[in-house]
Amino acid sequence: MIIQHLHAFQVGVADTSTLIYLERLALLPLALRVFDLLLIPSVIAEYGSQPEGAILVPVPGSGRTDELICQTAQLLNQPVLSEDRQVLRCAHRLDLKYYNTLMLMLALCAQGHLPLAAFPPQREKLCGFARYGAEVLAVGDAVYRDLLGQTGLR
Repeated sequence: MIIQHLHAFQVGVADTSTLIYLERLALLPLALRVFDLLLIPSVIAEYGSQPEGAILVPVPGSGRTDELICQTAQLLNQPVLSEDRQVLRCAHRLDLKYYNTLMLMLALCAQGHLPLAAFPPQREKLCGFARYGAEVLAVGDAVYRDLLGQTGLR
């Protein structure tokens, strides 16, 4: 089921941490070419600029950035892209789909924009600065193995 969502993924409301993580992996330009990354004004302010290709969307009201990301995603019926536990909890409460950078990398692989062979070194680099729990990494690794299996590269 996850792989189907990754093959179909096209757009999401991103938070600052996801932009930073993608930038640190040198994948932000690729992600912005492939996906529609929707940003609210406070995320752009936190990040320091609007990355080329990112789409500015108005917010439905006022409040904390975390809440506004989820409210915007709910209003637009789009998934949340975040590394922040509070944002992901909010998305879960609102029954929104959500993805972290690990899953965005896998979506790039699933859609053929990032070679599967690039995933292991990128995962290692990501784990050097991201704080993913063992369960999150295990899901990512299982999805990666499934993608390899689909291509016959196991």
